[in-house]
Amino acid sequence: MDAGSLLAFAIGMTLLAASPGPGLAAVLSRSIISGPMSGTMVVIGMVLVDFLFLALALIGLSAISTLLGPLFQIVKYAAALYLLWLGYQSIKTAGQPIAITPQSTSSYLKDIGLGAIVTLGNPKAILFYSAFLPTFFDVSQIQLGDFVVICAILTAISFLVYSAYMLLAGRLGRAFGSSKLKKRLNQTTGVVYIGSGAAIALR
Repeated sequence: MDAGSLLAFAIGMTLLAASPGPGLAAVLSRSIISGPMSGTMVVIGMVLVDFLFLALALIGLSAISTLLGPLFQIVKYAAALYLLWLGYQSIKTAGQPIAITPQSTSSYLKDIGLGAIVTLGNPKAILFYSAFLPTFFDVSQIQLGDFVVICAILTAISFLVYSAYMLLAGRLGRAFGSSKLKKRLNQTTGVVYIGSGAAIALR
C-alpha cells in the first residue's frame, strides 16, 4: 500500500462516517442525554463491529452474509426493534428534563452494545467493504500489518468525525435550556431512531 492509496481511503471513509445514519443518530442522542463519554462508548461499539466486517471482507468471506443469512436476518431485525424501542422511549419522555447523569461501567457497556447492535444491523457492510476496499488497494496483497494500518485509519477517522458531532451535541444539550426545546429535541431524536429502525428492517 502506498501513501496515495491510504490518503484516498481515508478521504472516502471520512465522507462515509460523516453521512447521516443510525450510528450517527445513536452517537448524537447518547452524547446529548448522558454526555460525550457515552457517545464515545457508542463509537467504540461501532468500530469493533467494523473491524469484524472489515476482516471478513478481506479474507474473502463476503459470502458469509448468504451462508448465514437467517442469523444475519435475526440480528438485523433485533437491531431494528431496538432502535424502534429507543425512538418510542425518546418520544414518551420528551417532556422530561434532559440531564447529564453520572455513568457507571454497566451503562458504558450498554452504550458499547448499542453501537455494536446498530452496526450489526447492517450485515451488508461486509459486501460494502468487499466492493469498497479494492477501489483503493490490491486486496490480494494485503498483509496483517496492512490490515492493522487500515483499522487504525478507520478508528482515527471514526473518532475524529464523531468527536466533532459530539462537541456539537454537547453544545446543543447546553443550549436547549427551555423545557419546550428539550421536548422538541427528544421528539426529534425519537423520530430519527424510529426512521433508522424502519430503514434497517426494510433493507
